[in-house]
Amino acid sequence: MSQHAIGFKMAATMRQYLLCFAQEHVEFRLAELRAITSLLGIKVDLNDPEYDQMISEGQRQLEQLYSVKKRHFIGNTSMDATLSLLMANQAQVRPGMVTFDPFVGTGSLLVAAAHFGSYVLGGDININIIHGRGKTSRKGVGQYRGKDENIRANLRQYGLEHLYLDVLVSDFSCQVWRVQPLFDAIITDPPYGIRESTRKIGGSKELTVNEEQEAQHIPPTTAYHLSDIFTDLLNFSARFLRLHGRLVYWLPVCRAEYTEDQIPHHPCLSLVANSEQPLSTTIGRRLVTMEKTRHMEGLEGDSPRAEIRDDCYRDHNAIREKVFGQNAKDLKMKVMSKTESR
Repeated sequence: MSQHAIGFKMAATMRQYLLCFAQEHVEFRLAELRAITSLLGIKVDLNDPEYDQMISEGQRQLEQLYSVKKRHFIGNTSMDATLSLLMANQAQVRPGMVTFDPFVGTGSLLVAAAHFGSYVLGGDININIIHGRGKTSRKGVGQYRGKDENIRANLRQYGLEHLYLDVLVSDFSCQVWRVQPLFDAIITDPPYGIRESTRKIGGSKELTVNEEQEAQHIPPTTAYHLSDIFTDLLNFSARFLRLHGRLVYWLPVCRAEYTEDQIPHHPCLSLVANSEQPLSTTIGRRLVTMEKTRHMEGLEGDSPRAEIRDDCYRDHNAIREKVFGQNAKDLKMKVMSKTESR
């Protein structure tokens, strides 16, 4: 975690500490506070109610500097500045690194990574987003996006264009990369099927495309199940992250049914942190941070694969059904009764 992001005065009690971080939208635990003080080499008794020490200056101005409201190119699901910077910190992004977002969207996470000095690269299956085409998400500025509304323009807006490598129109389920460690960090917010659909290239019919049509051909897409998205993400990270590189991503969960067995696992990746952001009484998402601790070539047997022990993401639109489906009301009552029992 970057020292620049730790801008708080150590609170006298744990309650004050949690209130201090309320605007960050993420639930922190006492163990994470101990990890922060250990990282900075600060010896402190966290059980001492009289302890009070300034660790470093805050960086609250970054929230306004990178506000999505002021950004040149945005979409319906653009990540807000605070969470984007938090994810870049979780990935320990530093100058000279290469950071990749495989579900790049409008590039909010690339802007955050570039702020900390990393070269940035992204990919997305949505050709209109990558090229900045289609209807705008901003009110009062016309129906369609302008000619210079794209991810590169966002980095140019903040003086970070020199760190922009490229963004690709690509299907994450069909890898195009040379098989070798390429990235120092992977930070991403995969689609959940709620506001953005989960799609990959495929279809029930086989199409034949001649050479004249290839340049303009857009292949059909089919459902990309959430379980496949997250296992593919871990498999990709295990193969393409450099050793000790980090993967940071959001995992949607049904709060009443959540268990740690729903977190995807891979033999080459170690879980570093797992925090919750409640989105409603029924649905939340976990900010998961993992670190690559070994190369796949060092493991015996066949190539290891990611797995989800409690796979609640197998069905198409599994999370969308939890939000809008017939059992959404039952889940809400279940969460409320669970909260009351506490």
